[in-house]
Amino acid sequence: MVKTTNNLSEPKVAVIAVTYHDNKLLLVQRSKEPQKYGWGYPGGSVDAGESLHDAACRELYEETQVQALAEKTFEVIEVNEFDAKGKHHHFILLAVLCRYISGEAIASDDAMDCKWMSFEQIHIEKDNLIPHVARIAITASKLLDREPSSGYAV
Repeated sequence: MVKTTNNLSEPKVAVIAVTYHDNKLLLVQRSKEPQKYGWGYPGGSVDAGESLHDAACRELYEETQVQALAEKTFEVIEVNEFDAKGKHHHFILLAVLCRYISGEAIASDDAMDCKWMSFEQIHIEKDNLIPHVARIAITASKLLDREPSSGYAV
């Protein structure tokens, strides 16, 4: 199906909080489009005047009740697609590596469910996750091997 520019949405800046703890990453099951029901990283739109790191920590807390320290922005993902109902979604997602501080992961806000998954589990389940999840996990793993947490915010 060909879509005209009249049906296209403006790109929005958003973040994903790639949160690590005990060699696992926190994933959420999305309750809204785009990628409704898919498993991915907590995240959402950046508010006016909000830093990327603050947005990642806010979205993480809103969706999972977990608090973390944003350490590094490390990747850009573009979501530019139509959902099942034909609505266009265009997001520029910035991946932010976050170190878990506290909280029990409880699905809230836009998340239907949430769970900690090991890097190995993510690799095994990659075909059942939102497409960029496994690739981002690999990059995060490399960053953690090279740049151990130092407890500072960047």
